[in-house]
Amino acid sequence: MTQAAILGIIITLTATLVVLGSLAIFAGLSRPRRMPDMGFGPADQDVVFIFRDHDLIDCSDPARALLKSLAAPDKATDAHSDYVVLLQYLARRFPDVQSRLAGLAQSGPWEMPSHTGDGLVLGARFHKGLMQLRLTDTLDEGALLAIDRLSHDAQQKELKTLRAVVRNLPTLVWQSDAHGNIIWANTAYIQALQGFEQADHALAWPLPDLFAQTETLPENRLAFEKQGQTHWFSHNQLEEGAYVTHFATPIDAAVQSEAARRETLQILTRTFACLPIGLALFDAERRLQVFNPALVDLTGLEPLFLAARPSFEQVLYALREIRMLPEPKNFNSWRNDILDMEKAAANGDYAEEWCLDDGRTYLVNGRPQPNGAIALFIQDVTTEASLARSFRAEIETAHKVLDHLQQGIVVFGLGGQALLANAQYVQLWKTDPCTDLADKGLPQALRHWSDNSAPTAFWAQLAEFLSTQTDRAPVTGTITLQSGTSVNVTGNWLSGGNIMLSFQYAEKAAGRDRREQDLQIDLLNRPEPILRFPEGEPRHLSSERPHIPDAPRKPRSARHVGTRVRA
Repeated sequence: MTQAAILGIIITLTATLVVLGSLAIFAGLSRPRRMPDMGFGPADQDVVFIFRDHDLIDCSDPARALLKSLAAPDKATDAHSDYVVLLQYLARRFPDVQSRLAGLAQSGPWEMPSHTGDGLVLGARFHKGLMQLRLTDTLDEGALLAIDRLSHDAQQKELKTLRAVVRNLPTLVWQSDAHGNIIWANTAYIQALQGFEQADHALAWPLPDLFAQTETLPENRLAFEKQGQTHWFSHNQLEEGAYVTHFATPIDAAVQSEAARRETLQILTRTFACLPIGLALFDAERRLQVFNPALVDLTGLEPLFLAARPSFEQVLYALREIRMLPEPKNFNSWRNDILDMEKAAANGDYAEEWCLDDGRTYLVNGRPQPNGAIALFIQDVTTEASLARSFRAEIETAHKVLDHLQQGIVVFGLGGQALLANAQYVQLWKTDPCTDLADKGLPQALRHWSDNSAPTAFWAQLAEFLSTQTDRAPVTGTITLQSGTSVNVTGNWLSGGNIMLSFQYAEKAAGRDRREQDLQIDLLNRPEPILRFPEGEPRHLSSERPHIPDAPRKPRSARHVGTRVRA
């Protein structure tokens, strides 16, 4: 009896425990997944933000870590900008989040899953002017894992970006330890190592030093030679404890440009040294920067004085001391003249001839240069000036001779333009084609001659003669002016296609012919000379000559060679 009771109790207890266990298992399986608490209580492991009017007033530690990873490292943030940064992060995962947050006070609490499939759920609640935002990872239980994954994702994204930047950076970057061993290098450095025999066989850590064999170079410069070509780099380094990070930026183009500039400067220097023109280059502060040997030869200034970089005014004073400047009439205004000369040279308007006391003539030009500099060019033009003065004197003499001729002379060029007209021509026709700016040349002259003379066919004959540029005999004719005076006209072709026309009064020409005839008659009617002999009476030469009958001959006028009628 007792054993049966005990056995019944045991069976009853066992059945009860089985039922209770089954109920517990069923209750555990049917319990819904725990949703995040939307209360405003503390949640140290949740990503929770609390805002008032878009200003962050509180957040959990994981939320603060997330904001720190999202914010730009070089920009300071405030409470209001935290909302903007977070909103940019949420907008990429939750559509229409900005508009839904704006109407949160009217719509009440809500939850929104991420459309990117990352398992994030955004919960929002508005209470007493405060807005709470909570991020939850529904892919795993426990808020701590969700928070760590968010920070981890942001860090991984940043790390991926940094790796891409360093991988594509054209600058060579490497890091060395305290012993000089290279413990890290970017892709550009490793690619630069390729092609070296010692590197191809030993491309392992620590990497070979590209610049180990570099000779002594200027500061912040590195170079290595590869496949017969030298590569240049600008070098900078950053020390961080026991490690040194090196940066080498390629500057091949800059080095080539510097070499080309030096070569060009040398060529210009040699060219300036061979120039016969003196060169003086003054900078913006009017200090002499460049001069060539010709300046020393022309001016006589000491090279040491010029090498001391004197000022513009000092150079002119030194030139005046050695009498290489034209002596001014008024010394008090000489300094003002110097200033005017400097301004004119800066504007590119200065050009002057310096006539020195020793008879030399210098042509001085001032030209502006970049950055406010000016250049003076001094050239010895003594020979050219002497020739110009000689030619000018000859031309003036020739003009005076032409002006004293009794004939009117006018010369036209090949194109019909008037080249020369003497005073007699101007007096005869009352016009000077050389000074008349409105003159149209030979056609206008023909009309003027025809209008101021009696009608004659000679003008047509002259026009035909002028229209044919052939070696023809001179054309001559006589015209009558409106005043009744007769004028002889002669046209000649000159060398080079020029045309010369001469006009002479017919009365003067006739007077000259009469004087020649009178001279001939006087020579013919002069008595024969009488010779006196010692032993006899004087006899005429005709008595000694046999009588020869005169042969008929053509009468000719006798003219003295080289004589001409003078006014």
